[in-house]
Amino acid sequence: MNDYILAAIFLLLAVGGVVVRKTYNYIPAHELKRRAEHHDPLASRLYPAVAYGSSLRVLLWLYIGLMTAATIILLARALPVWASLLIVGPLLWAAFSWLPASRVTVVGARLTVIVTPFITGLLNYLHPLLGRSSMVVHNHAHIQEHTGLFERGDLIELIEQQQRQPDSRLSEEELEAARRALNFSEYKVSDVLVPRKAIKTILAKDTVGPVLIDELHKNGLGYVLVRDGPKDEFVGSLAFKSLDLHSNGKVHDFMDKGIYYVHADDSLNQALHAFFTTHQPLFIVVNSFEEYVGIITIEGIIKQLLGHVPGDDFESYHHISAVARRHPKPEKAKPAKTTKKKEDQAEKPNEENGGAAEEPEAKPEESKDTPVKTDGKVVE
Repeated sequence: MNDYILAAIFLLLAVGGVVVRKTYNYIPAHELKRRAEHHDPLASRLYPAVAYGSSLRVLLWLYIGLMTAATIILLARALPVWASLLIVGPLLWAAFSWLPASRVTVVGARLTVIVTPFITGLLNYLHPLLGRSSMVVHNHAHIQEHTGLFERGDLIELIEQQQRQPDSRLSEEELEAARRALNFSEYKVSDVLVPRKAIKTILAKDTVGPVLIDELHKNGLGYVLVRDGPKDEFVGSLAFKSLDLHSNGKVHDFMDKGIYYVHADDSLNQALHAFFTTHQPLFIVVNSFEEYVGIITIEGIIKQLLGHVPGDDFESYHHISAVARRHPKPEKAKPAKTTKKKEDQAEKPNEENGGAAEEPEAKPEESKDTPVKTDGKVVE
């Protein structure tokens, strides 16, 4: 009878060890540390033990192993072998397979909080030994944790899973940008171009005035293509932002005369390389028959990459004062207080100079600009 009671006690102790281990591992250690730093009550109590890392894992596995072995030995003494296996088998499955995969319960969390000070005290003395033992096993076993990721699709699935995770602190915008970046190389110019029928064309000899500016504003694309004649080749492009209400003259006075082309079947990586190579904001898209099918802009590529063009509506980058006001001024450090003793010494007359206080020699103000050397002189 005593063997049954002791076996039940050891089994409960083993199950308790599994529950404690599961509670410690319910979130990664680095996340537990972040929550503890933000004064999360449960994380603040659990992290002192979790911070021991492999030493905590070795200690818990030793404890669970000893309690399980004691349970099996006591049951084998009191029951036939086949009966012991029938009892121990399901119990081991529940303790080591089902229980660790279940959710953390309130009871388990409370139990772990209660035993954590005792475990932390043990680890404070056993950490050097347990840590070295864990390191020896790790070095000889060549254990390497696998990420479970094999190709880009696996990473995209991970991002989509993160989007559904309730406690995720990654914003939808950040996750969407990561997903788009992974898929960026799969898109072609034809996927993001502005089609030919949506693009307005004007003539180089057209007059720039309120009517034309209003039409460009309504068009909403930001760019129009320029021809010499209705059926001639393109000779340039005109950006709406290069005009204002006071602009007047002919289109050829304001247009960008650079004309560059990309193929509709080029990848967006190739198109992005073309933008950086030529420093042009707009490309005309053609097909294999040299037919004009649309345009592509750097804004269109960035929108495909990030989902939107980042930033606010600020446009006054040419005004230094406007840019400076975008961020608050740093607070100036308060001047150090002069002690009374130093003030008395400063006010004490210099006896060697006839009782008059000696004034410090004024130093010439140093220029912050770098002198420029010319043929005859140095210009400050």
